[in-house]
Amino acid sequence: MADDSKTDRIQVEAAQLTIGMFVVELDRPWTETRFLFQGFRIQKQQEIRLFQELCSYVWVDAQRSLSVSEQIAENVETSALLKPVIAKVDFNLEIQQAAPIWHAAREESLRILQAVKLGQELDVDAVKAVVKDCVESILRNPTAMLWLARIKNSDEYTAEHSLRVSILSIALSKELGLPTYQLEQIGICGMLHDVGKIKVPNEILNKPGALTAEELRIMQSHAAEGRKLLMSNQQVTPATVDVAYSHHERLDGKGYPRGLDASKIPYFAKIIAVADSYDAINSDRVYSKGKSSLASLCILLESVDSHFDEDIVGCFTRMIGIYPPGEIVEMTNGEVGIIIGCHPGNKLKPKVLCVLDADKRACKERIIELAKMAKDSDDKPYRVHEIHSSGAFGIDIDAYRRKGLIIPI
Repeated sequence: MADDSKTDRIQVEAAQLTIGMFVVELDRPWTETRFLFQGFRIQKQQEIRLFQELCSYVWVDAQRSLSVSEQIAENVETSALLKPVIAKVDFNLEIQQAAPIWHAAREESLRILQAVKLGQELDVDAVKAVVKDCVESILRNPTAMLWLARIKNSDEYTAEHSLRVSILSIALSKELGLPTYQLEQIGICGMLHDVGKIKVPNEILNKPGALTAEELRIMQSHAAEGRKLLMSNQQVTPATVDVAYSHHERLDGKGYPRGLDASKIPYFAKIIAVADSYDAINSDRVYSKGKSSLASLCILLESVDSHFDEDIVGCFTRMIGIYPPGEIVEMTNGEVGIIIGCHPGNKLKPKVLCVLDADKRACKERIIELAKMAKDSDDKPYRVHEIHSSGAFGIDIDAYRRKGLIIPI
């Protein structure tokens, strides 16, 4: 059986297996199983379930296993080789068109909430118009709209969150291969998915501490309230109502409000759930600091098959990438910069606009290209120490774009 002298081998109960572990030995002969290979890295939840059906425990090679962040890196790097993305329009040209579209959509998001507060009818045609413009921009060059979605005003979280979820869901659905008319449908779903929150008191929405059981019940009621509000409007499609009602359901049946299992959750709701959770984790709230994009993706990946659909999370991870433009990186020498992008052939070596020196003071901006093994003033190669969310260190990322210093690759 196991050779205890091989210290890189660890005995793991089948119930504790996770994606990324490299299984080298079982508690029974490989020939008694349906596995084609004797030793491989787990890549799918189905493989974990098969191990759990057949074995009580297995041996894992720690050296060849991957952490969650390493899995994401491998996924992103492989996808870059398999599927080069070519935008129809240059970023600098598209951002000029996308900026007014973004601001118009933001204003519409604010109007939606105001209308509901005042008991007025939703202007669905206006929502459709701004979503159509967003879709057209994303089809030309998704980077521009995704960049704008990183500019956040915490005072308008609910409205901006709905718009960002709409943008992320449109871009994700494009990557998933959905036709254009469905991109517009899911964009509307994103804009209206949280409309029921207008019925939740602000003191609960923005409570800095943990919610009581009663407060949690009221918070969760926004799904049913959203369904009720949208069903009262004849211009709203059934798909939009379904998403508002079902975007907090979970694949394992432990979500709310109905506890639906995976087979009963609408596909659009599964897409919106990923975009919704990512943006919530990635954004500053009254009760929590937003996490970096990488940390947010790790949380999504760890919740695959319990909360989220594996294929949708995988596609979303490849779309966002390890180093999305607009994230802030702190280098090992203490300098801080804004990620501009990554060369298509090397997604793990970003191009960075350095804006703060090692003492976190503003410095003369310059480009650091990690793919070209750039070195610092001590002749040491630049390496990323930590990734921070947009806005870290008080850096206004869009101010640098407006100055013409940031043109994502």
